[in-house]
Amino acid sequence: MNPQSLSSTTTHYAQAAGRLGQTALTLYNASLLPFEIFGVIVAAALIFGTIVIMIKTGWIALRVDRIRDVVLKTDMPKKKASEAWAGVQKHFFAGDANDLKVAVMEADNILNDALRYAGIHGVNLGDRLKNVKRSQMPNLEDVWDAHKLRNEIAHETNFSLKRDTAERALDSFETALKNLGAFDQ
Repeated sequence: MNPQSLSSTTTHYAQAAGRLGQTALTLYNASLLPFEIFGVIVAAALIFGTIVIMIKTGWIALRVDRIRDVVLKTDMPKKKASEAWAGVQKHFFAGDANDLKVAVMEADNILNDALRYAGIHGVNLGDRLKNVKRSQMPNLEDVWDAHKLRNEIAHETNFSLKRDTAERALDSFETALKNLGAFDQ
């Protein structure tokens, strides 16, 4: 083989290899788009799933409570608690069945706020009551009964609340609030 023929053959092979490389690159780029789309869909699904789990477990609500309490320095001073309790008593003494229900619901909310202010962790009042120490709330069983009554009021449409039952629940909430120092005894 002469050198010129060898050079021509080498050039021919180099051009063929270049065309083959271009074809491979084009094929690679064409098949890359579906993988990119698949990757974006999987990433979005994982992010969405993580957010749903954070919401369902109450992780986000706990962080919002901490931000509200620590960063924004919200609190439940005695004056605010006393005013809220006056609203509870107003509903209780109004007399009709709906006012009794509202009184129990509001008292439950006041206790929830007081426990959050006291640093008891939890997503809702039930979670906070699980974390309360007996020394902080000696009437814990009574408060649990009052909270269960609140849940019955909230979830049962035809729930009939008797005045003495509402009074017992409100006494339990009031005693717990006084033990927590939410308002003066």
